[in-house]
Amino acid sequence: MRRHSLAALLLILAVPGANAAGSARGQLDEFAQGVQNLQAKFQQSVYDSEGRALDKTSGTLALARPNRFRWDYLEPDEQRIVADGDNIWIYDVELEQVSVRPQSMDEQQSPLAVLLDLNSLDQQFSTAEQDEKDGAQWLRLTPKGEDAQFAYVDLAFRESRMTRMVMTDIVGQRTEIVFQEWQRNGTLAPGMFTFEPPAGVDVVGDVHQGAKLEAVRE
Repeated sequence: MRRHSLAALLLILAVPGANAAGSARGQLDEFAQGVQNLQAKFQQSVYDSEGRALDKTSGTLALARPNRFRWDYLEPDEQRIVADGDNIWIYDVELEQVSVRPQSMDEQQSPLAVLLDLNSLDQQFSTAEQDEKDGAQWLRLTPKGEDAQFAYVDLAFRESRMTRMVMTDIVGQRTEIVFQEWQRNGTLAPGMFTFEPPAGVDVVGDVHQGAKLEAVRE
């Protein structure tokens, strides 16, 4: 599975209304309430429809209102994905290549960023509580739109923290992400969601008008 496709999806999660604190939906609501930004570490594994391992990566992520996200894949290969609200930048360090495309509304409101928008989940997804597993409460999100790139997403919660996301696409390929060290409303590094292609790299695509080209600061 292409990493940038996953990151485009990783922008859903907020449930309006009061729910039982012990349910997955209630824990999601508590986790998302009042969030302005989120940061975490992650480990991602991809499996084919037969359960065979295809890819394993790890790194860090950050999300912020409105419609900003950043994924840094650090192991085994370095790749950076930055959504600045206007464009999505994908920088493959090893290939020395940057691709850029406009950030669509679907990408601005899909699996992790709706954590930052408590009004959009029920408009886009059907939700269903799942059986408790591995000591966590699970919630299944099924997209209502016919053109979704995935069949459903299962979210695991423990102590009002999302610990895992398992996304199954329309051909049965499964992507599992384990989250660690969540930080809510923390201090973000300057330039976290801005990007300027490094000198000498190839740039493929067009920059959407209004995009701010500022250097990413580590």
